[in-house]
Amino acid sequence: MISDEAYLWFYLPGENEPVVCGIVAFNGQEHVFRYARSYLQRDNAVPLAPPNCTLGSLTGEEHILDDELNSVIRDASPDAWGRNIMLREHANALSKNENELGEIDFLLRAGPDRIGALDATDSPSHYLPKDSHAASLEELLKAADRIDQGKPLDVNLDAALNHGTSVGGARPKALLHENREFWIAKFSSSRDSADMVGIEGGGMALAKMVGINVADTRIVESLNKPVILIRRFDRVVTAKEVHRRHMISAMTLLGLDEYAVRAGYSSYFELADILRQYARDFNFDGKELFRRMVLNILIGNVDDHARNHACFWDGEFLDLTPAYDVCPQPRTGMSADQAMIVGAWGRRSNLQNAVGKCERFGLGFGEATEIVDKMTATVRKNWEKVFADAGVPEGDIRYLSQATLLSESVFYELA
Repeated sequence: MISDEAYLWFYLPGENEPVVCGIVAFNGQEHVFRYARSYLQRDNAVPLAPPNCTLGSLTGEEHILDDELNSVIRDASPDAWGRNIMLREHANALSKNENELGEIDFLLRAGPDRIGALDATDSPSHYLPKDSHAASLEELLKAADRIDQGKPLDVNLDAALNHGTSVGGARPKALLHENREFWIAKFSSSRDSADMVGIEGGGMALAKMVGINVADTRIVESLNKPVILIRRFDRVVTAKEVHRRHMISAMTLLGLDEYAVRAGYSSYFELADILRQYARDFNFDGKELFRRMVLNILIGNVDDHARNHACFWDGEFLDLTPAYDVCPQPRTGMSADQAMIVGAWGRRSNLQNAVGKCERFGLGFGEATEIVDKMTATVRKNWEKVFADAGVPEGDIRYLSQATLLSESVFYELA
């Protein structure tokens, strides 16, 4: 690692200026976090996470973290795509540094445009965030294309893409800020086997159609290529100010790390249990989470892992964020597993499996079955037109119809 400590700055709920809330450091043996004394003395200080999570108690004692900083701090750090950009920038730096980037380095380099209400700097007394380069959509697309193809960037494109390194996920994407609007721009990849931009647009449109609270989404064209824009819901723009909303991933709420998430150890109904305990309105959020799980099964979105679910946290209550990354994953085999455990049959992508644990979501069997039937009818009636309207080519729609959308296996009776 290059840096062995970082100061965390936090935008308290409703505030538009951050305060230092603590320090994360490597002490030579392990990573630790400690809330700042000045933060603990504030009347409006809130824990960075609910009581069931790491950092969920306001105390002056050290919180021991693992090597990946798994906690709400990890949520403020970039995921695969952003780390790839940072590693390339580090490797190409004029002043070579023999040390590899560590977790604190990734945290410091993400910058003020990162998702959520946390930021990290090397100063405990002055908020001096990393410079942000306001890039156009065309610049971002050019830079992402070159990175995706393994080509070098010139100085201007490098600065453009580094504006978006705080975004999670593995696909090419960047942050876009124009005219007081905040978006995540997601691009196609040279490794795509189908029009994933249009397919994600269709998935998000179907989610809205079945009554799910979904992030505002639109598809635009840049340099003759489709780009999907998802409006950021962690930024609240008023006439005078921009407020940042604190977000926590389901991965963090469930006390998991990246390995456990990718290995399928996360669970929809265990996330529902946490919502039952801390949600502002569990009657709404429990049913909402159930709908999201059912839709992912119906449309073949098996990339529904715990980093693709999140909640707002205001220090007292959780609220599910709008749905995002609702994207069918084209496949040829009929049967599939979700990325999260669905029910008694584990991750089996099956509606009977989903309904079996309906009481954990605050639903009776009859109500859950009615929701599933209505959602199935809506998807069956509308999905092909929705995807065509999103620009998905006819051949890709046929591909999706073979096994991905409404696959026969999701309706099987499980013995």
